[in-house]
Amino acid sequence: MLDHIYPYLLVHKKLQLAGIGTLEMVPVSAAIDPGGLHISAPYEKINFTPAQEATSSSFIAWVAAIDHIDMETASSTTHAAIEELAASIQLKQSVLIAGVGNFCKEGLGISFTAHEPLYTVQEALPLPTGLQWSFKKGLLYKAQPLSVMDSYWWVAAILLFAAGAAAIFNYYLNINDQF
Repeated sequence: MLDHIYPYLLVHKKLQLAGIGTLEMVPVSAAIDPGGLHISAPYEKINFTPAQEATSSSFIAWVAAIDHIDMETASSTTHAAIEELAASIQLKQSVLIAGVGNFCKEGLGISFTAHEPLYTVQEALPLPTGLQWSFKKGLLYKAQPLSVMDSYWWVAAILLFAAGAAAIFNYYLNINDQF
């Protein structure tokens, strides 16, 4: 039954366990270093809040569907497994749930250490050469022009416009000469 906790968290993002607390998947946004030169990928981490709440009924239904058993059997086995888990924690035994983390008794409360995500967070990736991040605008921009055309593109646009206008003007002049 404990093997179903991590897949359930991936889908539903929150799980309440009786006598233990609430596990919740929290998104961590992509981050850009202060210099604007590196971007870290986004990921999800697991937060734990100790509380005395009932076990999520949707988790019991999840266990029943995965194990192909009826709801009563799923409910009894789930409650028994969670009670055993809570008792182990209260006896100051370290409890490891695969993909989720490690629970242990600390003082009057429960301490939780989350596992690193299966898709480990990558080191910050460098931005493409010549680009910088603008915190004011929230976008990437060219740090400096790469060529003369990047700075004076408008000159080429004016010349192209003038050539097009001259061609149109010449066309209309030649039409009037034919008649």
